[in-house]
Amino acid sequence: MRARFVEASSPSWFFWRAVADACIGLIVGTLYAFLGILVAGVVGEEALSSVYWKLDLDPVFRACMGVFLVVSAILGFGVPLVFVVERLAALRAVERMPQGGVPPRPLRLSLSSSPFALMSTTGTVLFWCATGVAAFFALGGLFDDDLREDPVTWIAMGVCMAIAGLAWALRAAGRSGIDRTTDRLNALRSSWKSGVAEAEATDRRGRAAAVEVEVPRWLATPSARLVDRIAMVLSVATLVALGAFMLSVFLRQQCRLCEPVYWNEPIENGIDVLSLASGIAILACATLGIVAWIGGVALQFVREVALARWVGDSGPRRVDVAFVEPLVAENRAAARLNRGLCAVGAIALIVAWGIGWADAEGAVPRPLLIAGLALVGCGLLVGWADGCRSARERQAIRDALFPGDAARAGDQTKARAARSPRRR
Repeated sequence: MRARFVEASSPSWFFWRAVADACIGLIVGTLYAFLGILVAGVVGEEALSSVYWKLDLDPVFRACMGVFLVVSAILGFGVPLVFVVERLAALRAVERMPQGGVPPRPLRLSLSSSPFALMSTTGTVLFWCATGVAAFFALGGLFDDDLREDPVTWIAMGVCMAIAGLAWALRAAGRSGIDRTTDRLNALRSSWKSGVAEAEATDRRGRAAAVEVEVPRWLATPSARLVDRIAMVLSVATLVALGAFMLSVFLRQQCRLCEPVYWNEPIENGIDVLSLASGIAILACATLGIVAWIGGVALQFVREVALARWVGDSGPRRVDVAFVEPLVAENRAAARLNRGLCAVGAIALIVAWGIGWADAEGAVPRPLLIAGLALVGCGLLVGWADGCRSARERQAIRDALFPGDAARAGDQTKARAARSPRRR
């Protein structure tokens, strides 16, 4: 039986893939929440102080920063474990593929190392972090009488030591898992080594025998170059706005422990104007970026639906593989929407939690909390529901257009360059 590229299909893997995408969205949303709170706090205090103090936003922002630290710790050590489970599910899905089937390049790259390697690394990092914090409390108890007599010090040290013990067990479990999966991965890699070349040859023969057709206009317009230029302009504008914002912060306070610096006029007014203008510019760039992102997801979704219908209308055909690769190898529109919804949900949850911690008057955190949970849940359901559809449509594209070993952007290989000489 000739080797050919086959999309892996497994309900459990589809679920954990959606959970992993949701975790990525939560991380992105947490970082955006931190940046937004920082910018809003500085701009409000410098340029809009009357409104800022009237609304009593400072306690809320400070509480949100505390929430950010807690959420970052949870995601920092929980997300790697989710990816371990996701890669184990992917490994089982690949092992159940039919004989002669070669998984796509992105899936092979994700299994280039044992799924348990990430678990071992996470356990090691968590162990040393917990041990360092426990040592800090121990030293404080030894050299400070007040800390020595405070039971909270020893309770905190005991909790850190317990976490260190769990981290060491996690590290040991990860190393044991690496030993258990080494033979399985080596067997898969040895089969892929010969199977990839044969599957590439199978697709080459299929393209050569298929009827050559023009790429549909909806697949080529707008071009990837135009989209990249828009993204570049937005990125440069955002960096310039962030640079101006950081300059306004530096002019006001040169270091974390330094006293605020007050200048003579007109420099003092200039700092306020720079802070306000850069804050507005960051907000404008963020808004335009969101609009561009939504447009990109919508465009990709339309192309995915149209391409699935187009390849199902008739038999095999030959087109420029460069236009098909992004829709076969890159993340699906549903996966991107999953990440985006979870990112917005994370921002809502952090703000709601911060309002609850600050016990702000006139602010009710429950609507934000419900909205955040709903957004995260909807994102997860969207990504999970698209799993079977994604495998089915991508396999139909492979069977009709023979794109070969399609690679993601940035995966520059000789084989990919050979297939797309125009892009070189």
